[in-house]
Amino acid sequence: MKEPTDDYLKTLITACAISGTLVILIFMFHEWTKPRSGTVVLPGGITYLGPSPVKQNLASTETKITPLPSLMIPTDTTSWKSFSGSIYPYTFSYPGSLELGVFPNDPFDAVTIFWGNTNSQENVFLRVENLNKIKDAAPFISKSKDDYANWWWKQYAWKSVESVTKFKTSQGLTAHRAKYRDGTGNVPYDNVFLEVPGKPELVIWMATRLLSPAVFDKVVDSVRWGK
Repeated sequence: MKEPTDDYLKTLITACAISGTLVILIFMFHEWTKPRSGTVVLPGGITYLGPSPVKQNLASTETKITPLPSLMIPTDTTSWKSFSGSIYPYTFSYPGSLELGVFPNDPFDAVTIFWGNTNSQENVFLRVENLNKIKDAAPFISKSKDDYANWWWKQYAWKSVESVTKFKTSQGLTAHRAKYRDGTGNVPYDNVFLEVPGKPELVIWMATRLLSPAVFDKVVDSVRWGK
């Protein structure tokens, strides 16, 4: 048997290299043409899934709520949509022009608003607070939620409480509107605490610096509890 010549070995190596390259190119083309979702991964691990309602992979709202200056955004209120909690059975109406976000696996079942370059984690406007799981809040389970609203601000960077007013929504929920002063002595926006029927350990907290008082009040008034 003849030994393979150098030219034959070179030809064989070249053929193998070409074949391998073709296999790699075919595999890459197959992967490139596979169907993909419309998900776009943004810096910081945030995942944008499209228009409202937007669900983004954000941190839990167990972080502290920070008082911020009022920043009322233009809101088209000609069309309204409905939003429901994923853990708790709350439902509310909101302007369809808003982009909403949630926090996966968040025990507060919170909702935030996405707007421009603002920090979504600072735009949380609703969350369900379990007084059994908030430090020093358990005693308020058996007390008036007026008392809770008068105490709540002390957890955060508010300077003082100006007033707490009790009222009833059109959905029959008892609510408490609190006006807190920030470090400058101003009341930038209202904080509202809604009592949950038959669940004294739960309170729905709502506040936002982004919506006008009229729009915010309409959202608050639309909140319902139960399926």
